[in-house]
Amino acid sequence: MTSRVVMARLVRRLRHGLDLAFLILAAVVLATLVAGRVVPLTGRSTFVVSGPSMEPAIHIGSAIVTEPAAADSLRVGDIVSVQVGPAQAIFTHRVTRLIPRADGLWIETKGDANAEADPVILPVSAVIGRVTLVLPGMGYAIAALASTSGLGLLSGLSGLLLVGLLLLEDAERQLLRARRPAEPASLDGEVAPAPTLEGA
Repeated sequence: MTSRVVMARLVRRLRHGLDLAFLILAAVVLATLVAGRVVPLTGRSTFVVSGPSMEPAIHIGSAIVTEPAAADSLRVGDIVSVQVGPAQAIFTHRVTRLIPRADGLWIETKGDANAEADPVILPVSAVIGRVTLVLPGMGYAIAALASTSGLGLLSGLSGLLLVGLLLLEDAERQLLRARRPAEPASLDGEVAPAPTLEGA
């Protein structure tokens, strides 16, 4: 009996652990969908940080959300995402200097982890937006859900968690059933009434 009680408790704890893992997975997927699909509908942009140049302010693998910024609202210290070059490469660095010129405002940028400022200054027209939100680690989830292999892995993991939950629930049900004392039965299979004491 004692071993059954211990097993029932163990199974219950495992089931609660899988419940929590499933909830965390669902929350991550929901947050990823919001960051990757819903945020762009609001006029903001979501990017995945693939390099360490903004450490420690923004870690590699983070997702960042930017919102459009008017030229006259930019300040030294702002972190901005810019798009430059023939390949239209996007990178995210901090504004270190504002440079008024005859053709408009230009900016100097620098990665926090870099020793020197970026080699060229950029027109403010290159700025996609100012970083307003950093989601550490979320970039990995966004990248995973954007790939076929990532979606397959997510589906497989969800399936394993569901199967594990079903098996543990069944095991817990059987252990609880085994703990209940057997009720007395009559010869014909009917449950016999409990005996009464004389004079009661």
